[in-house]
Amino acid sequence: MNLTHNPQQASAPKDSAQYSAPALSKGLRVLEYLSDCGGPSTTQEIAKELNVTRNEIFRVIAVLEMEGYLLKAGTPQGYVISGRLLELGLKEPQINDIFEVVSPLADNLTKTTGVPCQLVFASRDEMIVIRRWEPKDRLSISVPVGSRRDLEVTASGIAMLCSMSAEELSRTSDEIQKRNPSFSQDELSTYRSDLQIHGYLKFNSRLMDSVIDVSAPLVSKSGQVIGALTVPYTNNATCECTITEIGCMLSEISKHVSRQLIRS
Repeated sequence: MNLTHNPQQASAPKDSAQYSAPALSKGLRVLEYLSDCGGPSTTQEIAKELNVTRNEIFRVIAVLEMEGYLLKAGTPQGYVISGRLLELGLKEPQINDIFEVVSPLADNLTKTTGVPCQLVFASRDEMIVIRRWEPKDRLSISVPVGSRRDLEVTASGIAMLCSMSAEELSRTSDEIQKRNPSFSQDELSTYRSDLQIHGYLKFNSRLMDSVIDVSAPLVSKSGQVIGALTVPYTNNATCECTITEIGCMLSEISKHVSRQLIRS
């Protein structure tokens, strides 16, 4: 690498591409593809999707597997992402700050009401379940950590979309429309009004019958959307609160988080 000072290079825009690491770029593309495809993919399938030869991608995949980022699974044997990326993300100091604030409140909600709740983050056009709390010795719906769903079809996702800044919403909407061209920001207007009035959203789950999702966005004091806290509500003998009571509790948690987290 040439380290000689170059005045022209020094004055180049900060966002210009000054360095190239082809193998790293391929590795990141592999991880992004596998995170989206929803199941094991063989080396040949990955190469075809990324428009490269099998030989180009073989060594990259081998290194990712050796370092613990990929696991072999499926028949024929393909690759899936391991939990290591999630583990790395959860070690990030700001994420730990969020957990420190949210965890005792969510734990108390679960113990008080007898319902489960889950903390979700947004990732491009999807929501991801990051942590869950479940009532002890009671009936509840369990949503596995790491579960991913489209933002626009979940209470959690819509709560976050409605709370985004105009710039962030525009960027996220573009990602959604690549997958779902019929999506429009206009669909959010009713939900946004409900959030402003009640502080939480509730509607029938589009993924499971007889479940009503109740969700409140988590937003820092600076206005940055952190995530959402959501209760998949079912009417059963172990639930000790009404939907409205649960929604109000979620709204209070949302306000507390905003006061505690200055920025995210």
